Amino acid sequence: MFHLNKHQKNERGLTLVELLASIVLLSIISIFLFSIVTKTMENNRVIQQETMLRDEADIIVSKFIKSLYSTKQGYIIRNTTNSTGNSYIEVTNDLGKCQKNEEGVLIDKNACDRTLKPIGFKTANGVTSLYILDEQYSVAHPNIKILSTSHIKGDPNNTTLYEVNLTLQITHKRGNKEIPKQKTFINRIQPILTSK
Repeated sequence: MFHLNKHQKNERGLTLVELLASIVLLSIISIFLFSIVTKTMENNRVIQQETMLRDEADIIVSKFIKSLYSTKQGYIIRNTTNSTGNSYIEVTNDLGKCQKNEEGVLIDKNACDRTLKPIGFKTANGVTSLYILDEQYSVAHPNIKILSTSHIKGDPNNTTLYEVNLTLQITHKRGNKEIPKQKTFINRIQPILTSK
């Protein structure tokens, strides 16, 4: 007799329960992988933003360091800081026109004012720019801006150390929503101490 039943293959298809179980399992794995990929992309974006902010801060701080290290303390006349987003020290190139009396008041303020150049931050039309003597520096990257809370601390009449507080903001889009991220960088810089 024939023994075909022993070698007969099971050609039965997937049941509905097995198919649904497979779909559920595949969905769970897909969601898990999607969340890992999304988290990785978000972490990469954050790292990229941090790098861009630090690179921009390095450029700005190097401009401060270069200008202040080469400026003599005696040539720094005053610190101008106000509520409109302006915060800068004023440096003269002609100390003879910025003589002070015994009380520390400028003898000829108008003559001195004509010789002054800023080192610091000025805000106009909602945009804060860096001014280094004759140079105006605006951030080149369209998603990064200097915030008007950036300022320079230090009164030349009673300090030789200036603290630069630089606040930068980077904005990225997620869908139709703009998400800003701010970071503040603080540096202390000392100019040349001799006034001669």
